[in-house]
Amino acid sequence: MKLILRYIFYIRININKILIPILVRYKLFNILSLLLIINLSKLKNILPKKEAKFRVLVLSKSAGIDDLIESQKKYNNNILYLEFPRYILQIIFESFFGKNSEISDVKYFTNKKNIQKLKLEYRNFLITLIKLFKKKYSFKSFIGFNFIYRAEREFHLACDKLNIPFLVLFKESVLTKTQEEYQKFAYLKNKEKFGGYKIAVYSNFAKKYLMKSKIVNKHQVEVVGCSRLSSSFSYKKEIPKNQILYYAIERYRGLPNIYYELFGQKFYRNIKNQNLFSTKYNWDELHIKTLKILKKFALKNPHIKIVIKTKTGQKYNKTDFEYLPENIEVYKEGVGHEFLKESKVIIGWNTTAILEAIAANRFILLPNFHKKNKFLKDSELKFNLKKENYGNSENDFYKKLGYLMSQNYKKDKYHNNQDQLEHFLGNSNNNAGLRLNNFITNNLEYKK
Repeated sequence: MKLILRYIFYIRININKILIPILVRYKLFNILSLLLIINLSKLKNILPKKEAKFRVLVLSKSAGIDDLIESQKKYNNNILYLEFPRYILQIIFESFFGKNSEISDVKYFTNKKNIQKLKLEYRNFLITLIKLFKKKYSFKSFIGFNFIYRAEREFHLACDKLNIPFLVLFKESVLTKTQEEYQKFAYLKNKEKFGGYKIAVYSNFAKKYLMKSKIVNKHQVEVVGCSRLSSSFSYKKEIPKNQILYYAIERYRGLPNIYYELFGQKFYRNIKNQNLFSTKYNWDELHIKTLKILKKFALKNPHIKIVIKTKTGQKYNKTDFEYLPENIEVYKEGVGHEFLKESKVIIGWNTTAILEAIAANRFILLPNFHKKNKFLKDSELKFNLKKENYGNSENDFYKKLGYLMSQNYKKDKYHNNQDQLEHFLGNSNNNAGLRLNNFITNNLEYKK
């Protein structure tokens, strides 16, 4: 049955890819608005507990919707949430700009008059479409999950023109000092602005970062915390298995390499400490050394299972994961949260998963034996853990891994400092779900 539904879904997408550009070209707004209505679908896991009074359309994204689900499965009383397919908006965008447009999510700003003209045409098209769509199918607001998606930038402005609240539930708040500095520099230099109504962020850190970047003003941004952290909190009372979980280190996580690729080195010539950076910087060696230690530990401890979770979509060298001992398993797809529940020691580097491990009260070990200089230190996430949580050499890491695995897990004892949960995710007390619910319900109506 699932295969049949998936097949039908792909047929629908392919039909829309052919049909929508034709509807856009000839400005057949009536048919296009009906097509949007047909493609709406209920988010069944967060149906309202009582009779639905309002409709909210969600431009859903797998990695972003977790917070909404975690909050609304508990607090949603009267809102019917419907998925508004993002891919349809992408097709409309490409009908104006082409598939290989020079503007991207991160590099949206341009001085080219022909591109500026296309942006205005696209926005005016969306204003007409949304106005008719809302007349045919009444709803209160839109929800998205980032302000940078190129197909949605003019959509924000179109909604603003029509006094329809476009709310963003922004989750990109776990940044190294280097990332914060480079992103803020680019946003200011390109005069980036959020064109929608309001943004919900995880933390005061994220709020200040967006305000200093002049993406938003103080009336547009609210701190609500990270709702999806509640599932990690629930693991506190769960006794983990005799298992190790390694969140495979991402090559450039926390480094500014992607910004150099997008904007070029000259763009950042005035940034502080730029002379210390090399485009050759990456965490590949740290990843390989960590894998080597885990292989050795697995062979010496065949009764202990080791799970390696790579980030979905992240490219890795296949040879990294060849010839592994039988008690090491690699998972390349899906989310890694269930593994967190069952694992005793969590290993990672520059990842939000370490914060989730802190909330779950698991033992944590970070590989801290990499090349050090001022730039690389600023490219590390600071978790403020105990000395026992840092392997400062390969030998030290191996010994501490054995030590942590030998410890008894005590459900009622805090194993880690909690302050970074508040700093990065604004949720050290597990009340973010309620705050997110209040943000949504308080902003259903557009207010100047």
